[in-house]
Amino acid sequence: MQRPEGFSATKTPRTRPRGRPQRGGSAQGAVREATQRRRRAEKAEFTGLTAATRRRRGVWALSLGSIAVVVLATVVLVLSPVLALRDVQVEGSHTVPETDIQQALSGLYGEPLARISNDRVADALSSIRVIQAFETRIEPPGTLVIILNERRPLGAVSRGGAFVVVDAAAVELWSEPDAPAGLPVILVEADPTSPSFDAVSRVLLALPPEISRSIEGVTASTLDDVRFTMRESSHEVIWGSAERSREKARVLGPALVAAGAGRPKIIDVTTPDSVVVRQQD
Repeated sequence: MQRPEGFSATKTPRTRPRGRPQRGGSAQGAVREATQRRRRAEKAEFTGLTAATRRRRGVWALSLGSIAVVVLATVVLVLSPVLALRDVQVEGSHTVPETDIQQALSGLYGEPLARISNDRVADALSSIRVIQAFETRIEPPGTLVIILNERRPLGAVSRGGAFVVVDAAAVELWSEPDAPAGLPVILVEADPTSPSFDAVSRVLLALPPEISRSIEGVTASTLDDVRFTMRESSHEVIWGSAERSREKARVLGPALVAAGAGRPKIIDVTTPDSVVVRQQD
């Protein structure tokens, strides 16, 4: 077979398309890349674990340090004589002398303030009946402040040849051989369950201090029949029930002025809208 002129029988080698890697090189590159990714992941994981470990160690160190500080502070407060009780100050005392409070708490002197609880203070002050409630405040290094809430003396009842001062709850506060000045004598039994005592208490609590101090004696035969006698003028005041006590207290002052200081009179304020002042029989 005749070949055209210029035709060569030499085979032209096949060339691979550009951009397509050889199979062997492609596999090796993929392995290297996978290995690098794995190493990077392991390194990142190790770094994260190391940082987390450092954080945990820091937290533990801080916690242990805080616990140590608390323990040390507790030991100092509970055992150190530096913060022991050396002085007692009293606030809110109107009836009880401060020396009585200090004497009652004398058994606690020298003890660390942190160990002096309110229960121990209450036990020490339990014999002082005038104290209704109290609060405490510590002032380092060695002062305990007692803030008192005293019971308000209402009047005195005659009992066993003496006069016992009571409050509105019929709690006995103290006793005196004679009728105490500035307090009315209550002529009913001081019993918290007694309706008569309850009525008398309500009336005395409603009166202004300047009037209650001028009352000589107060009684109540029934809930609606509270009466009292004024100390200097001997005027008798018919109060009635404890209802509208504020209005009655407001009109009683002018009625006492109108009654004057002469012959004893009867002042009836049971109806505060129409006060009656008349001579005693």
